[in-house]
Amino acid sequence: VVSFSGVPVAVVSFTSIGVAVVSFSDGSVIVVSFSGVPVAVVSFTSI
Repeated sequence: VVSFSGVPVAVVSFTSIGVAVVSFSDGSVIVVSFSGVPVAVVSFTSI
């Protein structure tokens, strides 16, 4: 959970296959997938 000014605005969850899903309080989602080296493919929705 990432907080700004004491308000939780994002939840980050990791899976065993190296995928991070960031869900924001406004409903937007960022999916970050890592393959071997830290090269990320990032998908954005509504932000």
